[in-house]
Amino acid sequence: MATLSVVLVIPVVLFLVMTVAQFVVYFHASHLATAAAQEGVRAAQVADGTTEAGRAQTEDFLAQAGPSLVLSPQIDVTRDTDGARVEVRGQAPQIVPLLRVGIRAVATGPVERFDPDVAGP
Repeated sequence: MATLSVVLVIPVVLFLVMTVAQFVVYFHASHLATAAAQEGVRAAQVADGTTEAGRAQTEDFLAQAGPSLVLSPQIDVTRDTDGARVEVRGQAPQIVPLLRVGIRAVATGPVERFDPDVAGP
């Protein structure tokens, strides 16, 4: 009877532990994608920034901070006269079989603008 209980309980406990580990990895990868998007938007929103600079900064951050945490990252950077926006999409590493978890992070910010003081002393 004890052996039967162990055989039935152990797989359930292992599945629960793996599920907790899966969500820990998901949350860590999600925070990493958010930080990468914030870094990219900082590079894109400076006065002489570009969408290419934002994309490069986002890719560099992901490559340095966690190259195996955000799988197949897709980075969309937009910038106009008023603001910059960076969106990072990807997948979290899979620990639990058949459980694929997507990641999406967005960061936005105003574009820096120089307005000269037209009223002199």
